[in-house]
Amino acid sequence: MGTGKPGRKVKGGGKSRTNKDHRHLCHTINKSRWDDICSEQLKPENIGKVVAEKTELDPDKPGLGQHYCVSCARYYISDVALKEHQKTVKHKRRLKELTTKPAYSHNEANAGAGRGAADNGLSSGTRPVASSSGMDMQ
Repeated sequence: MGTGKPGRKVKGGGKSRTNKDHRHLCHTINKSRWDDICSEQLKPENIGKVVAEKTELDPDKPGLGQHYCVSCARYYISDVALKEHQKTVKHKRRLKELTTKPAYSHNEANAGAGRGAADNGLSSGTRPVASSSGMDMQ
């Protein structure tokens, strides 16, 4: 039905041609808890209570739930695995970020997304003043 030669046939390529989503999966960060929750839990007055709560015996969690990293919100199978995790750059970077930078509040996040308070151009205490020149004509 077409006039002329068909287009060039592409051979090979495998996944890179058929499914391009697989390339970006390794670049995403999989957070299990939000930063504001973790930074709140890392405060000195809260961390003891959080660790006691998170390390209760639970047969469904890795290592019976006894080895928990508060900053990364992850359970580990043994104390050795937890200690190895605490030496990693990812853990240190996240811990530093959560302890030094203040967490964003919900209001700041909404304002950054453009969902802040409505600005209608008028301040809350003033009313528009009508000109009297148009009212006097009969």
